[in-house]
Amino acid sequence: MNFYRRVSISLPLFLLLALAIPRPLAAQERFLVFGRVHDDPVRSIRDRQEFVDYMAKKLAPQGITGGRIVVFEKMHLLAQALREGKVDLFHDSVVPTMVLSKWTGSVPILRQWKYGEADYEGIILVKKNSGIDTLADLKGKVIAFEEPHSTSASILPRMLLEEKKLKLVQIKSPGTAKPDEVGYVYGTDGSSINVLITGRVDAATSVTREIERLKSEVQETLKIIGKTITVPRQLIAVRKDFDSKLVKALKEVLVNMDKNPEGQGVLKRQQNTTKIDEIPPGSLEELKHVERYVFSSLGKEVDSW
Repeated sequence: MNFYRRVSISLPLFLLLALAIPRPLAAQERFLVFGRVHDDPVRSIRDRQEFVDYMAKKLAPQGITGGRIVVFEKMHLLAQALREGKVDLFHDSVVPTMVLSKWTGSVPILRQWKYGEADYEGIILVKKNSGIDTLADLKGKVIAFEEPHSTSASILPRMLLEEKKLKLVQIKSPGTAKPDEVGYVYGTDGSSINVLITGRVDAATSVTREIERLKSEVQETLKIIGKTITVPRQLIAVRKDFDSKLVKALKEVLVNMDKNPEGQGVLKRQQNTTKIDEIPPGSLEELKHVERYVFSSLGKEVDSW
């Protein structure tokens, strides 16, 4: 099975013959391989290559000769690469990190302050003139989530609604739901907020940062009726059999990035990160109920991620 998209090209015969001539391999070549799940490989590599190159450069004394990024279309493909030792590390929000850890034994090692946030929460929004004031009012309505494995805009809001004894039922397209159910769809046209603003659903999930980016006149038409628990903004994890000496050196490199001008610049250009630090003691244990929810409530849906 292919892990990522391959590009097929035609080469002149003389070049094919040249490539066929055996060449000595570089001595002890060792790349730091960063994995990413995304539907746009070019963008993913462009946005993270500088970050990976910085880590690789700082790890040169440990024998790292360069950094590579491998992009996967699905989480289960990244999981397979982690198990086979083809990827060394990745970063993601809490839920994907927990799922990959469950599947592969990968280990979260640090917290990344993405967009300058150590932690964040999901929110549930409606239009102010909708007549919906509480989560209970969502019965018979339709809500838009973001992509299925989104921590803040799918999993945590789903947990919140089910804790309120609301029955969630996926519908194929925005429309109506049964009176005793909350229908849900996944956002299209870029985000769940867009589906709400354009009137195709009654509610949507998001995070505060995304609301603040909207035009003020649009913000004024919306209101928050629910907030989820708070979780770490983003986690950095390594495969379970990654060399312990490299893990120690990697952690030292990352937690010190914000302490020098070059590192600060790289962090800023990496999703406006302000720093990387230790995961607060006990915080992941406190979130075990999120992991249990994912695997017990979502069933086979998780396998498709």
